[in-house]
Amino acid sequence: MKIAAGLALLLGFAAVATANCNDSNVRVLEEQQGDVIRLLGQSDGLLDYTITLRISLDNMEASGPLPATVVVKDHQTAELIVLRVKDAQRPHGYHLDPRWRYGAPGGAPDHAAYLLPYLPGEKHQLTQGYFGKFSHSAGTQNEYAYDWSMPVGTTVCAAREGVVVGVRQDSDTGGPSPAYGNCGNYVVIRHHDGTYAEYLHLQKDGVLVALGASVEAGQPIGLSGATGFVSVPHLHFAVFRTLDGLRRETLPVAIKTRAGLGQRLTEGQVY
Repeated sequence: MKIAAGLALLLGFAAVATANCNDSNVRVLEEQQGDVIRLLGQSDGLLDYTITLRISLDNMEASGPLPATVVVKDHQTAELIVLRVKDAQRPHGYHLDPRWRYGAPGGAPDHAAYLLPYLPGEKHQLTQGYFGKFSHSAGTQNEYAYDWSMPVGTTVCAAREGVVVGVRQDSDTGGPSPAYGNCGNYVVIRHHDGTYAEYLHLQKDGVLVALGASVEAGQPIGLSGATGFVSVPHLHFAVFRTLDGLRRETLPVAIKTRAGLGQRLTEGQVY
């Protein structure tokens, strides 16, 4: 057999050769009974994720079409696919190439207004906005995202109410290269309209909410940091919907500022 139980999956970023970088929040486990093998998705830090399985089979058949895309929502363990041996008298095996994204497809943005993602009365500079040249370029999966400059340890607040469906806080690694993209700590919140908000680059042990908790707009959810793909400490905030196991789409949102409802905030300004 060509897979071990508990294989950790990655988001598709290049891994940095240092501790605590790989985001293993989704694992594929193997459960074998005779000639039947069940592949299970398991996560301790995510409630919602979409996983795509590419599998090469040798003298085996799958219970459904391949590649298989499976949506897991509100579960920590779920059956992904079942494999069966065709001829028990011949050698058999499989090779698995999985990819996942947090979030389940189907969000329909309802154009709700969002709060600034930090405590009332605080002011922070927006260092990168929509279509920012550093890492929010047009056509990328971060084109509608905001980065606020923040000292490490700044309180991060939910910009909208929802349910916490993703957390990570074990990383202490970051750097100014996409190779560090899989090293960031985060909180992900699902909204009532099926969209999600991500709050990234939190400090190690900087998550203040539990997986599955309901949070209100303005509630503290984490402490900012400099983990993941960063050049300076900051908070990355984006609202997105998942399209499938490999793609997602960030969405423009209206944010309440002291000057009113901002449909598109401006890089370099303090809010």
